[in-house]
Amino acid sequence: MKNIFFILFVVWTLLGAALIYGVSVSESNDSILSLAANVISISPLFGLMLALGSLKASNQFNNWLNEDKNSLYYLAGGITFLFALPGLITGTFNPYYTVIFSLIVFMVFGVLKQAKDESFRLNWSDIAVWIVLWILFDLRWYMEILPAVDSISYTWWSIAVSVIAIIGWYGFRGADIGFNLVPKIKDLYITLIALIVIMALVIPPGLATGFLTFSIPESYDIPKLAIHFIGLFLTVALPEELFFRGILLRGLDKVFAKRWIPLVVSSLAFGLMHWNNVGELSTQIIYVSLASVAGLGYGWAYRKSGNNLLAAILVHTLVDWIWRLFLTS
Repeated sequence: MKNIFFILFVVWTLLGAALIYGVSVSESNDSILSLAANVISISPLFGLMLALGSLKASNQFNNWLNEDKNSLYYLAGGITFLFALPGLITGTFNPYYTVIFSLIVFMVFGVLKQAKDESFRLNWSDIAVWIVLWILFDLRWYMEILPAVDSISYTWWSIAVSVIAIIGWYGFRGADIGFNLVPKIKDLYITLIALIVIMALVIPPGLATGFLTFSIPESYDIPKLAIHFIGLFLTVALPEELFFRGILLRGLDKVFAKRWIPLVVSSLAFGLMHWNNVGELSTQIIYVSLASVAGLGYGWAYRKSGNNLLAAILVHTLVDWIWRLFLTS
């Protein structure tokens, strides 16, 4: 677990620490102690997630996973320590929450490691782990159990859940989910095509139903827009595409012979996830419908790129970014 992986891990961790510090200082009133706890707790997870986005680095990491019999304990223990660290630093440590979190991480890694010799077909164990990680995160049930990071609680959990899923399925399970964040020209072409088609299918009905309206500001803060794009990429598009395309769609592709079934099922599941984002029933139906259509586009991009998540993540990021720049709902 050295060379490329170690270098990338250190570089991304340091860059993540700088980014998290800058965002936290500008957007929150956290104390210095809480701020330090946030940075120290989340930046290693940030570095690990992005380091594993390199195929060479992830191969080194996965080789270590398979060669070291204690790798599960090291990783689960390390992630649990990062969870507990803010509480230890700020004096708000909660042993009960820490034990619960630890058991979840050990369970996820243990269950997925047991299936490592099986070909990746979405089975009941995969579904159970998927629900434990994603549904509890999406419903925000995890948010209140992490001390000292209130201002970036969603960021911490989105990255932590992504890291746990990547290590669990991609590392221990050996699932070919396509977690590669190094872009190719083909990925960019596919992203552009998918973006144009999705916007053409989503914006007109959104405007016609009144769900969307154009809202173009007089000026833009370029640095803030850039940080916003990075935030959408890392904490919204990446985890959602990882769970709905990399795990759900890819796993269902191995179960059903008809390729349209996994695409529709994963897209509807993705759309339904947006049900709680708005209040009124009519608005909920519209939002779920538009999100499901977008999910079809993300799934198409994922498959067209050779089951590479980067294309789906990029088009998802751009759709959300453009939506927030020029449209309101």
